[in-house]
Amino acid sequence: MTANITNIDIKNGDGTSSPIAACLESLFFAEMDSRYNDKNIKAAGGTCEWLFRHKNYERWAARHRDLLWIKGKPGSGKSTLLRHALEHVKKAPRIGDRPFILSFFFHGRGDKLQKTPLGLFQSLLHQVLSQVPETLPDLVDTFQQHCQNKGEPGKDWQWDPNELQRFFESWIPRALESRPVWLFVDALDECGEDNAVDLVEAFKSLLGELTPTGSQFLICFTCRHYPILELDYGKDISAYVQDRFSVQTASRIPDTTRQAITDCASGIFMWARLVTERVLSLERKGEGWKKIEAEIVAIPQDLDKLYNELVQGMEKKLASLKLIQWICFATRPLSLEELRWAMIVDHDCSHKSLQQCETAADFPSDSDIVERRLKTLSRGLAEAVPSSNTQVVQFIHQSVKDFFVKNGLSALHRNVKLTEVETAKVDFVVGMAHYQLSRTCIRYLAMDEIARPTTRDRGGLTSEFPLLNYVTTSWLSHVKESETRKVSQDDLLDYFNWPSEALVQLWVRVYGIISPYSDNCPPKGTSMVHIVSRYQLIGPLRVILQRADRGKADVDARDEDGRTPLWLAAKKGHEAVVKLLLDMGKADVNAKDRYDQTPLSQAAEKGHEDSWSDAALASRREGA
Repeated sequence: MTANITNIDIKNGDGTSSPIAACLESLFFAEMDSRYNDKNIKAAGGTCEWLFRHKNYERWAARHRDLLWIKGKPGSGKSTLLRHALEHVKKAPRIGDRPFILSFFFHGRGDKLQKTPLGLFQSLLHQVLSQVPETLPDLVDTFQQHCQNKGEPGKDWQWDPNELQRFFESWIPRALESRPVWLFVDALDECGEDNAVDLVEAFKSLLGELTPTGSQFLICFTCRHYPILELDYGKDISAYVQDRFSVQTASRIPDTTRQAITDCASGIFMWARLVTERVLSLERKGEGWKKIEAEIVAIPQDLDKLYNELVQGMEKKLASLKLIQWICFATRPLSLEELRWAMIVDHDCSHKSLQQCETAADFPSDSDIVERRLKTLSRGLAEAVPSSNTQVVQFIHQSVKDFFVKNGLSALHRNVKLTEVETAKVDFVVGMAHYQLSRTCIRYLAMDEIARPTTRDRGGLTSEFPLLNYVTTSWLSHVKESETRKVSQDDLLDYFNWPSEALVQLWVRVYGIISPYSDNCPPKGTSMVHIVSRYQLIGPLRVILQRADRGKADVDARDEDGRTPLWLAAKKGHEAVVKLLLDMGKADVNAKDRYDQTPLSQAAEKGHEDSWSDAALASRREGA
C-alpha cells in the first residue's frame, strides 16, 4: 500500500522534480493499491476478530523476529483476513517507536506488476521512499546513474527485480536501528510457485541473518500452500450472510437458512458468497425458505463442482465461452469499454467496419449494459472492479480462473464445438483460446475506420477506438501462445490479406503512435516476413518462402534499420527459422544493417552459432 507523500519536499528550488521525486515516479505503478482497495476483501462488521485471540498470532506479535504464514483453501478469505490484520496494526495504540508498516497484495488476475516480485519490491520501496527518503540514498544514487547511463526510466530502461530486492534487504537493518518493521504480503502463491518459494526463503534468510537490535521485524504472509495457522471462519461467514441480507432485502433471513449456508460452506468464503447471491435471487422471486434451504443443501460443497454447476447452467454458451476466454487469457485486464468491442467483434466476423458492428442487434449501448451482461454470461463468476479511473473485468477469485483453465473451458468447448478428444487436451483448449483472441484482434485492426482515423495522436486514437491499444500490442502475444501449443497458424496470412502488406504497415504506424518506446514496437519497413521470422511462426513462413520464387515475397526485405528477416531470426536464435530462410529462401547471410552488423555476426554475438547450417558457412566464405 503506497504511503502519503505530502510530507516530502519533491521539488527543487527551480520548481523541477527532485531526484527523490523522479525515483518515486519510476517505482510507482497505478495498480499498486488496487487489490488492497478492492471492496470484496473488506471484512464485514464483527468478522475476523478471532485472529487477534489466536495463540499463533499472539505468539508471533510478541516475538522479536518472526514469520507468520496463514494458510487456507482457495476462496477461504485469506485476503480479507490479512487486510483486517493490517488495518488492526495501523490503528493499534503504540508505546515507544512507531513501526514502519509495509504491505503488498499480489493479484493473479491483475496486471503484470501486480503478480510479480518486481511489483512487490517497487511497491515496498515506494512506500519506504515516500516516508523516509533519507534512508535510501543508495537507491536514489543508482536511479540517477541509470538515468545518466541508460536514459529515461520506463522508456530506455526498467528496474531489475533482483536489484530492488537487494535495496530492500539492505534497508531493513538500517531501519531496525531506529524503528520496528511490520511487513504484510497477501496471496504469495499468485506470483507463481517458484517465485513464492524464492521469496519465502529470502525473507527467512533475512530474519536469520539480522543482528540483534531493540526493534521488531515481523512478516505475515497469506498463501495457499504453506500451513501454519488454520483459519476459523464459521462465525465470520454467518455474520457475512446476515450483513448481505440486511443490505439487499427487507426480509430477515431465518437462523436456519443462515446456519445452512455456514455449515455447507465448510469455511470457504467464496462458496458462501456465491450461494448467498443465489439465495437472494430465489428470495426476490418469492420462493419459500424451506425450498431455499433444500436448494442450499443440494448445491455441491466442493468449489470446483459448484463452478462446474454454474457453467452447465450458462444459457448462451458461445457468448459465455468467448467472455471466459477474454478474462482468462487477455494479456492484461480489459476495461468494460474494451470488453464491449472484444465481445462484438468475432474471430470470424463478417463485418468490415465498426459502424456495421454497432448495428448488430446485441451491441451493448453503454458500459452499464456490458456490466450486467458480464454478470449474466459468467453466472456471477466475473465482475467489474475500479482500477485507475476506470473499471476492469476480472474473475471474482483466483480459484475461478484456475478452474476454467483446468476444466471449465473444456466443458464449455464440449458444449459448443470441439470434440471430446480435443477438449481432453488442456494445452489445445488454451491454444485455441489464444488463436481466437489473436484473430479477433486482427479483425478489429482491419476495420475500415482504423485506416482513416479522425485524429492521429495517442489519446485521440484510443478514445475513438477503445480496443485499439490492446489489439495493437497484444495480437502477436496471442499468436505466439497459440503456436506454442501446436495450434496451426497457417491462416494468419489470409487474415492479413497477404501478399498485400497494407494491414501490416497500418499496424506498424499505429504501434508507433500508441507505444513508440516499447521493445516490441516494430520499426518502419517491417513486413510480414519480418514478423513471422522474428516470432518463429514456422507455418506462415513456409507459405511465404514457397511463394517467394513467384515474386510474392522478398526474403531479404529490410526494415528502416536495414535488418532482414534472417538478421532478426539470427539475433533471436531461432534455429528452425534460420534453416528455412537459408535452405528454402536462399537468404543473404552477409546483408548488413545500418550498423554494419550481419546475420552471422548477430548469431555469434548471442552465442547462437550452432543454429547455422553448413550452407550458411559456405555462403559466408563465398561472400568473403
